[in-house]
Amino acid sequence: MSPLSHVRPASGATELARVSGAPRPVPVSAAVSAAREQTATVLPLARPPAPSPVPEIPPEVEAVARRVARGALEVMGGTRPLQQMSRLLDARSYERLQLRSNLIRSIHESHGGAATGNALRLHRNVIIRSVRICPITPNIFEGSVVAAEQKRARAIALRIERLRGQWRVTELQIG
Repeated sequence: MSPLSHVRPASGATELARVSGAPRPVPVSAAVSAAREQTATVLPLARPPAPSPVPEIPPEVEAVARRVARGALEVMGGTRPLQQMSRLLDARSYERLQLRSNLIRSIHESHGGAATGNALRLHRNVIIRSVRICPITPNIFEGSVVAAEQKRARAIALRIERLRGQWRVTELQIG
């Protein structure tokens, strides 16, 4: 015999609640509901706060993002001297780009290729596909750049800050 064979079909909501184990609806008397309506206070809906104004994105910020992305890839490829990037990068980003470009050159030279060989021509024709800029504060912006080379596309993330009146890249990540 099945454990559910002795259960009778429910005839109403109360029966269904009792059989299923669900909580039963609580009957509310007319007096209680009338008392609730009299004591209820209706508050007007408050307007949501106005969104904070989004800082305008100066056109120089996008230009800096484009120049740094193109210049960093050319430095890594050996077609641009690193010193040209000194005005656009802070000291930490400059050192990291120098380290990465030196590592790339040493790897290519250890595999028998010269620094100006075929392997480094990859960074010669850099095309900037898209630039996206997101304001953080009026003086700090974050951006992403998609740059296409001859054989691959790269994503570049950067943080641009206004320091002493000039826009500088304080973080640079090249994928």
